[in-house]
Amino acid sequence: MKRSIPLAIAATLASLAAPAFAQDAYGALYGGYTQLDDTSFSGSIGGSTETVDTDFDSGFSFGAAIGYTFASAGNVNFRGEIDLSFAQNDAGTIDFSGNGAGNEGNVSGDIQSTRLFANVLADFQTGSSFTPYSGGGLGFGFHEFDVAYGGAPVRLTGDDESFSTQIILGASYALNDRTSLFADARFIRDYDVSTPRVTPGGTATVEDDLDSYQLNTGIRFNF
Repeated sequence: MKRSIPLAIAATLASLAAPAFAQDAYGALYGGYTQLDDTSFSGSIGGSTETVDTDFDSGFSFGAAIGYTFASAGNVNFRGEIDLSFAQNDAGTIDFSGNGAGNEGNVSGDIQSTRLFANVLADFQTGSSFTPYSGGGLGFGFHEFDVAYGGAPVRLTGDDESFSTQIILGASYALNDRTSLFADARFIRDYDVSTPRVTPGGTATVEDDLDSYQLNTGIRFNF
């Protein structure tokens, strides 16, 4: 997948959002905790299918969004937004199946993910300052690997792009007509993410989906 494809989609989304700023438009900033689920990168290594089972430490995430409320039905308001975020997780333990049972030594490095989503969210009005919301998004992820392990260093190094989805559950609290605080939980899946596995004996490609869980807090400003 060429990088120009998601950039073109981002430009299209931005152009669609621009006329709506006369309506209930907003900007948001957020950050928090992210946990990348255990992965089992697999591929053909040395003539057989091997796995690189990786356990990641908790990390951090932050992002920004612009959006607007485009419809309402009863006590539910619907809004769309463009959401750009970054997350990083350090590698914890690695078990390479080609070396038998047991974790590898000298593990270091991390995975960094930048994601661009188009989200649709539903705000459930309660008649108070407190507003629960839920929704989800479709988009793209850009992933950079820099992980090393073993006595003679083996590296998962390189970058890849993915189709990505997310589910969001959260709530906001209005401080006034223009400013709200919010907190949400997100489940993100990046599909078919691959990276080269580079060793002194050669290079192979390993692949898996990436599942992430995030807890974020932030602030939203209505224009």
